[in-house]
Amino acid sequence: MVDLILPSVELAAEWWDLVDEFAGAPVHGSGLHDRSEHEREPAQFAAWVRSRVEASRPETPVGVGKVPADYWWIRHEGELAGTITLRHDLTPALLLVGGHIGYAVRPRLRRRGIASTALQLVLARAGAQRLDPVLITCDDDNIGSARTIEGAGGVLEDVRGGSRRYWVSTGAAARPLGAAPIETARATLATFTRSEVGGILIGRRQPGWDPAFPREDDGDAVRMATEGDPFAARAIRDRRTGLVVGTIGCAGPPTAHGRAEIGYGLVETARGRGLMTDVLAAYLGALRASGVAEVVAHTEVDNVPSERVLARTGFSRVCREPQPDGPDQWLWRLVTARRGAAPFGRAAES
Repeated sequence: MVDLILPSVELAAEWWDLVDEFAGAPVHGSGLHDRSEHEREPAQFAAWVRSRVEASRPETPVGVGKVPADYWWIRHEGELAGTITLRHDLTPALLLVGGHIGYAVRPRLRRRGIASTALQLVLARAGAQRLDPVLITCDDDNIGSARTIEGAGGVLEDVRGGSRRYWVSTGAAARPLGAAPIETARATLATFTRSEVGGILIGRRQPGWDPAFPREDDGDAVRMATEGDPFAARAIRDRRTGLVVGTIGCAGPPTAHGRAEIGYGLVETARGRGLMTDVLAAYLGALRASGVAEVVAHTEVDNVPSERVLARTGFSRVCREPQPDGPDQWLWRLVTARRGAAPFGRAAES
């Protein structure tokens, strides 16, 4: 049996036995950075354990370049078998290597399915926290870990700097689109008020907007909207800054066959850290829950960041389409679990 337990000072001897078995190799997912004898002193170890347990609390200071995270020790048949962590957010560095979930199983207990079971347990907890999808990375030559991640449904995005980067859906529950905001792990997607729509259309900034918002595409999205349409463009409010940094929505309600087209975009300062992947995944969940069966999107042929966002969230590139009023664009398509349709306008920015 595999279960997850919180770090505990009562298990100090077992913990250091596990660490020593790694013989100096990194213990991924542990948050352990200092293996000195000083760290093994009871008072120092107790402080470190306390910091791991408290790391998930919003009020806990995490420091520059750090994010809130849950830490667990993996127990197998009563014995400490490894470590695993769930990070609640991604920094630019974690977006390249590290991801949301890191784990390690002690060498003598590998190839017993322990990592696979622990990963499934943490994916369920990630879904409960509305993290969907999550990023998991491993060394390119770590065949065992790659198989574990792929076995959990991981979709390989690419290999960067010797690390394989997988996105895994957690199946977080979603509600149909309506007047209520969509809450994602990193943002709130809310319908625009009349005042906000007016501000966008005449170029008058509102309190709580990023200095670079609205972009020209945001104005186009709002102009396409019909008041009261739940599929209309929504404001993307970044939890990190509290500011509106972009829009996401559909060109209109789904067709009779359940097809819709999405469009999205972010101001430049909000790009490149996985925010749009989080937002799009949550929005697609709401579209599925609303009965949408097929979602399409367009990207300009040189918009690689947007292509990556679509690929991460399950889209497939269909064909290159000529545009009557501009350069060619790629057509992307996603068929959901239900029969139907989705998305709008022009997809943009990561």
